[in-house]
Amino acid sequence: MNAVTTPSASVSTETESATRDLGREIRRIRSERGLTLLDVANLTGLSVSMLSMLERGRTGVSVGSLVAVSSALGVPVGELFHARPAPGATVIARADQTEITVGAGVNRRLVLADPERGIEIAELHLPPGAHTGDEPVRHEGHEYLTVLEGTLTVEIAGEIRWLANGDALHLDARQLHRFANTSDSSSRSMLVMHRPVGSGHGH
Repeated sequence: MNAVTTPSASVSTETESATRDLGREIRRIRSERGLTLLDVANLTGLSVSMLSMLERGRTGVSVGSLVAVSSALGVPVGELFHARPAPGATVIARADQTEITVGAGVNRRLVLADPERGIEIAELHLPPGAHTGDEPVRHEGHEYLTVLEGTLTVEIAGEIRWLANGDALHLDARQLHRFANTSDSSSRSMLVMHRPVGSGHGH
């Protein structure tokens, strides 16, 4: 399994190196796409200063921010860590899936990515009290989510919704949004993201 840990506060030298590598990859892809920091900020809802610090490896990153930035760049989250699915593959073994852990145990497992069709499937695990980012983010496309375990609190354009085990959600991801676990038990959800191919920000 490809595992990546990114920091939220004080970090080890190894993790600092991973954060710098992530920042360089984001900057490289952004430059290839001909996007400015302001372009990415407008697409994601993140500030230019935060994005600049991220590219320089000066700050940790939340799951929500990673998803928003990868969408703005037109690549799957895993590709920011050089995790690319084999062409034409129909089975992605668990050992070949990329897991990203940030902050206090927030885990996002990239189950499958199909960039040509704009589809990404991920499993999101939030321990009690965790969230996908301090601030809500936005990006192109739609998200489809179902709660597999526990409960999930969803903030969409300032409105709070609570999902129980088995509940499902369809979200226009252009709205500012974030996910949180406000319960005392772990939360696990399956998330399907679809963004238009050739939407003008990375394809």
